[in-house]
Amino acid sequence: MHIEVVLHSAYREKLLPEAHGQATIELAAGSTVGDALAHLSIPPEALCAVNGRVERDRGRLLREGDQVEVFARAGGG
Repeated sequence: MHIEVVLHSAYREKLLPEAHGQATIELAAGSTVGDALAHLSIPPEALCAVNGRVERDRGRLLREGDQVEVFARAGGG
């Protein structure tokens, strides 16, 4: 199945610069949010949204055409 990914902030570096943080990746049917993160070598603690909704469950099954956005956690002090 094909999943659209949009990577924000430092995670954009996981893709080629000309991709501008966006790509379509191919995953096996039955793949999860965690599988998508692993495919992109992104740590599981990254913030994610699936189809515009925050998703904390890394075991959530993805479907053909889903969009996964990945954000770095903000920190400060």
